[in-house]
Amino acid sequence: MTTEKFGDGIQLERAVRARTFPVGVFRADLQGRCIAVNPRWCELSGLSEEQSLGLGWMNAVHPDDREHVAREQARSLAEGKNLRVEFRLLRPDGKLTWVISQAVPALDDEGSIVGSVGTLTDIDARVHAEESLRESEQRFRNLVELSPDFTTIHRAGVMQYVNAAGLQMMRASAPTDLVGHHILEFVLADHQQMAIERMRSLQEGESISLAEMEVRRCDGEVIWIETIASRTVWGGEPAVQLVARDVTERRRTSDAYRVVVETVRDPMWIMERGADGEWRCTFVNSSYLRQTNMTAEQILTVTFDDLVAAGTISREAADRSIARYNETAAERSPRDYETQVVWNGMVAHAVTTMTPVVEDGGRCNRIICLSRDVSRERARERALAESEANYRAVVEGTSDAVWVMDRGDDGLFRVRMANPRTRDLLGLDFSKVVGKTLHEFLTPRAADAATERYRQAEEAGEPIEYENVIDRPGLRTEVVTHLTPLFDEAGRCYRIIGSDRDDTDRRRAEAALLQAQKLESLGVLAGGIAHDFNNLLTAILGNLYLLKSELPPGSSLADYAEDSRIAAERGADLVRRLLGFSRPGLHAHDVLSLENLFRETGSLVQRTLGPGVQLRFEPGPEEDRTVGEFSSLQQVLVNLLLNARDAMPGGGEIRVERRLRELTEEPIWSQRGLAPGRYHEILVTDSGSGMSRDVVQRIFDPFFTTKGVGKGTGLGLSTSLSIVRAHGGWLEAESEEGAGSTFRMLLPAH
Repeated sequence: MTTEKFGDGIQLERAVRARTFPVGVFRADLQGRCIAVNPRWCELSGLSEEQSLGLGWMNAVHPDDREHVAREQARSLAEGKNLRVEFRLLRPDGKLTWVISQAVPALDDEGSIVGSVGTLTDIDARVHAEESLRESEQRFRNLVELSPDFTTIHRAGVMQYVNAAGLQMMRASAPTDLVGHHILEFVLADHQQMAIERMRSLQEGESISLAEMEVRRCDGEVIWIETIASRTVWGGEPAVQLVARDVTERRRTSDAYRVVVETVRDPMWIMERGADGEWRCTFVNSSYLRQTNMTAEQILTVTFDDLVAAGTISREAADRSIARYNETAAERSPRDYETQVVWNGMVAHAVTTMTPVVEDGGRCNRIICLSRDVSRERARERALAESEANYRAVVEGTSDAVWVMDRGDDGLFRVRMANPRTRDLLGLDFSKVVGKTLHEFLTPRAADAATERYRQAEEAGEPIEYENVIDRPGLRTEVVTHLTPLFDEAGRCYRIIGSDRDDTDRRRAEAALLQAQKLESLGVLAGGIAHDFNNLLTAILGNLYLLKSELPPGSSLADYAEDSRIAAERGADLVRRLLGFSRPGLHAHDVLSLENLFRETGSLVQRTLGPGVQLRFEPGPEEDRTVGEFSSLQQVLVNLLLNARDAMPGGGEIRVERRLRELTEEPIWSQRGLAPGRYHEILVTDSGSGMSRDVVQRIFDPFFTTKGVGKGTGLGLSTSLSIVRAHGGWLEAESEEGAGSTFRMLLPAH
């Protein structure tokens, strides 16, 4: 390269040829062939000057960029315009460098274009920086666009950009609903001053923290947002980037949690460990204060040493609490402690749950505590234990044989437990048969029969009952066996609970009932005979009356006639009693007042009861009407009162009570002939010697009496039951020896 090529600029020529010149310089002819390059060009291209001349320089251009560079160079030369093109150089050593080539036409002395002269500048750093910037901007845009939070760029409060989440959060139908609008248009008046101050702080270069405020959406709905903002650049000018999040639901939840914490019945508190290593309470709910009978000033932000000094807790209790907090913080996992505490002056059992709050560094300096009163649970556990003990006592002490059979995986039933009565009834030591199958301790016939009954109970899916006979040497017992199957969730019978009840008493009762039925038949027969005999007595009494009127005064036959009349009248009275027993019924259907019945009957029998017996009628409900025969019901009541008196030879109290009772459709009542509805329940209770169970079971049998010979006929209670049943009611007795008796009469309410 000569000085003529660059005019008189000798110094410039020297500078260009210097190896320290910062840009590559080249010169090309009209065909694009290189005719000169400087050292910097060779350094950038990795080619020597000889390799660069002609079209050799094209070898330094990246293959993918050669066509573009040649086209731009040809266009520049053809049009006589400046060249400016960016492309990549690929050195022989494989190094890739971005460069910018800028050239201008070269003129001869006549001003004709003879080629071009230009420079080659390394822009690799700039290109990579721009690429990184583009990638960064794209990542930022993706982050902003994909962010679930409202993001906007505003300048002087006027929004320039809003992301998709922001449009959705503000329920904008189009970006123009927000872009171009001032932020304060959406901030509620109560929070606008805060928003203005935050924008002013940012303008003055200060940073701002998170804040919550209320804004109005485009559709008019008001929500709470949490917002933060920082300075940024938008379009080459200073701006503010603001990020907001809808926290309406969180605030509602927080408010709900706050309400829960304050209204929960269990004490809650938070302990924090300070820089001095001391644990202090920083929060307590109202339940804590109420149950400890303390004020917030007494407990908050004070150390355990302060609590001990104030006499709030003992030194031992403080040390235990400190140790528990330290253990929980060290383990960094929730722990439960059960302690005995004093709340509201009462000793209670409490389970305290301590939940550590672990910081990012793994250290725990905060513990959230909840104390739950488990006194009732412990009481229930004790009650359950007592119930189980009572159940065992009942099972062990009952007169019925009770046993439990569990079914194993093989389908066979094995003995789980049995009470002592089972041992006595079967003559087996069940401590030696627990866990064994039926065939291991029963005869094959008995085991097969029991297994078949178990199968029947399982198929029935409900309790079954059947009569059975237990035969063993020297003893034959007739029993009623009751089997109850238990099923699991899959419907499999896994257990049979059985019981045997000695049926001797029932058989005796059946015999007594058979006897009573015979007597009832006898009563029917006696009623028929009494009716016919009554007709005969009517004729006899009539004739005796006529005979007596015809006899002369002083006749010796008059005494015989009078004796005959008295005997006939006694016979007539007996006939009436027999008829009353054999054919009970109502001769009147009057609406009666039970209170009047009580009052008149009380006056009637008061003297008969004697001075040692106190008769008391308890007041009953205002409704006291029933339908029936006054005299018949009075007969029943008198009979009950006199029987009560006879049960208290040493005196005592008879109490008569009345109340209303609703009977439902239950088998026990339908079997007694009582229809569902409202009934008067009349209780006659004495404080006498009571009756045995056998006596209670026979007390209504005809001609059964507990009185001595000549003191009772045994028709009183049986006749009373017949009268009450004729009124559509029922009469029954309850008694225990030494505890008095109660007769319960039910009469339909009117």
